[in-house]
Amino acid sequence: GGIPIIHAMQSEFYADDLTRVMGIMNGTTNFMLCKMEDEGASYNTVLKEAQDLGFAEADPTADVEGFDVQAKISILAKLCYGKTVDPSTVPTKGISSITDIDFEYAKIMKSTIKLLGCAQTNPDGSLAVFVSPMMVPLTSTLASAKGPGNMVAVSSENMGASTFAGP
Repeated sequence: GGIPIIHAMQSEFYADDLTRVMGIMNGTTNFMLCKMEDEGASYNTVLKEAQDLGFAEADPTADVEGFDVQAKISILAKLCYGKTVDPSTVPTKGISSITDIDFEYAKIMKSTIKLLGCAQTNPDGSLAVFVSPMMVPLTSTLASAKGPGNMVAVSSENMGASTFAGP
């Protein structure tokens, strides 16, 4: 995508202690989830539209099942924490089972649903890395990413919260 996150991880955060990197790392799934939420469209309808617009491949599995994000969060985990994470070991859940009822519950909870990749340090110093659709409070910066946009939020000891956004 268009987010200069790799350069930032290699330079701006070099001497900082990162506690979490989390974000929307696939524009296709963000486009689809936004359409489902805003228009009440079905998963199959928005998938076809994403394919017609060129956002999704003819075989969209890597996008919609989270494998694209799985690879990206593995790379970011290496850059952020210096630990090699085999993408095949990252627990991953895609968006193909999300329905309109999920968005109804999210709305009740003043939230939205985004497919997020996350890498974070646990209190014991271990690293947790996963990909999953998650409820995101509407007050969160991540909730503001619309359409095919991507957004990554980085939390660190010195900088606090930093957000990177782009196409």
